[in-house]
Amino acid sequence: MTKRTSDIFQNSTELKLDKLSFCPTNAKGLQEWLNNISILQLGTSSKSLFNALLEISELKCQEMLRFDLIQILHPTLENVLTSLEKHFANHSLITTDRNDQIIELAMLLRSYFAKIYIDIAMRCNTQLSQQKFSIFSFGHKKSLQTARTASIYYALQQLALLLYQQHMLYTTPIPSQWRAAHQLIDYAIQNNFDQTNINQLLGTQHEVNTIAQVYAQLILLDIFNTNQIRPAEIQGLFMCSADWAKLIQIMPKETTLSRYIVDSSKDHPPIYNSHQASHYKANIFISTQNLPDHLTETQTKNGQYLSKNEKLFLTPALHFHIHNLLINNIERKHERYEYSADINICFSLAVSHFYLSKGKTLQETLQLDNSYQMQSETGFLNSMDSNSLNTNVSNAKALDRESKQIHSAEVLDISVNGYRIKWTGETPANLKTGEFILVQENAKSLWRGGVIRWIKQSAEKSLELGLEVLSQDLYPCSGHIRTDLHTHNYQPALLMQTSQLDQVSTTLILPGSNLFREKQTIYLRLGKEELKVYLTKAQLITQSFIRFEYELLNDQQEHLISEFISKQANETKNHDLWEALK
Repeated sequence: MTKRTSDIFQNSTELKLDKLSFCPTNAKGLQEWLNNISILQLGTSSKSLFNALLEISELKCQEMLRFDLIQILHPTLENVLTSLEKHFANHSLITTDRNDQIIELAMLLRSYFAKIYIDIAMRCNTQLSQQKFSIFSFGHKKSLQTARTASIYYALQQLALLLYQQHMLYTTPIPSQWRAAHQLIDYAIQNNFDQTNINQLLGTQHEVNTIAQVYAQLILLDIFNTNQIRPAEIQGLFMCSADWAKLIQIMPKETTLSRYIVDSSKDHPPIYNSHQASHYKANIFISTQNLPDHLTETQTKNGQYLSKNEKLFLTPALHFHIHNLLINNIERKHERYEYSADINICFSLAVSHFYLSKGKTLQETLQLDNSYQMQSETGFLNSMDSNSLNTNVSNAKALDRESKQIHSAEVLDISVNGYRIKWTGETPANLKTGEFILVQENAKSLWRGGVIRWIKQSAEKSLELGLEVLSQDLYPCSGHIRTDLHTHNYQPALLMQTSQLDQVSTTLILPGSNLFREKQTIYLRLGKEELKVYLTKAQLITQSFIRFEYELLNDQQEHLISEFISKQANETKNHDLWEALK
């Protein structure tokens, strides 16, 4: 199992075996051998299955027999791969050596699994295009056509699962992986079987039932920029993509709705349809227009448009991410510039609130009349239990030392509104896409608020992170929803000011929980003052926080916000935030 995947999709597999070494070279013999494999012994079974996969791929035989043999292995291989993937699905992004070996094994198995179907499809296609079939060999031709159609379907299915596996690990595709996928759909389109129902052809029950749909599912994984969302959302997106694939149109000709295009000769994912270089010859055109229309319908109150998967996985953050990609021009707007420095960084809205509050806990900043802020946190909780006023504070449990830690990271380059940094060593629990962060270039500069936009695996035991800076004008406060007269669920919040063309706008950063949503009235606490505000529009929704535009219900209180911001700004200028660590 010392093979590597780097060149697997580059060349066709050499056929060099006259027979299988582990069982008779027929379907019955393979099935009997497989019945004696126990997938409970994962190491032994995965090694045996990998060896069987390789031998079948190198066997000198008719392609229909090869297809029948791999179909016998298919369910067991899928079960073993599912077991292997569970070992690393929710682990740290920088893993142990043992986990690296499990990941490599899973990648190898999935890659060779896809490759054997690709080889069958390619050889069948060659035979069908080069051989002349007499009227007496009609049955043989029909078998070749069925094997080609089914193999292309299963090859694209495995390539989609391989890409999903890579996205869960934030790694990049293998060389020629994309070219193989594009060539397969191109063959299907040119020969008019891209819309053939695979369930009717094979008597199966696949949810995604045509070659065009399974290719659409594959490309959805890419165009949704999954390195910008978390593993749980990547999983949700993959599950929902089975429903959404039916809404995507794959065509050989351009239309006014062709948002993405593909040159099948290039080893490159679909690109946004704009002015392309002359060497890019697009021959596959992708329309996604029906999907944002569908996503808009899912937001209606009755929710009748939601599928089972959408009900389970389509979170507000995932909906915002996908809808934003599908309706906006997603091409990069700002150049990156080389820049060498180290920056300080800390993670999460709660920790950001702590440092911007000069080392005070949330309850200390509330300035409640019963002086909770003057007590220890234990005393604070005890007094809550014995007091008729039930005041719940989201971080009543003290932020631990680990979560409050300020980390240092190497800057690789910068753009107008962000950094690309390198991360080595252990990853904190909150180092995730969509996480609210504070960054500063040195201990004397002010903290700036931002968000982790994307994560990619980089060189050995390191990550690359894209950080977007949102503002350096941040003012800690709190927000809550009053469920009844005696219950207040305070949450850390930030007032954020940004300037554009001399226009200063103020927005509100709130936790990305299910507590806060558009068109909702909440209470905003600024020191001892409480103001009623109406959340109008969400500018940004991530799994960590939501950035809202808002309106005051009482315009006469506008001066209270201005005074609060002015007071906080003056205090910040005269305070070294690193004092909070002492």
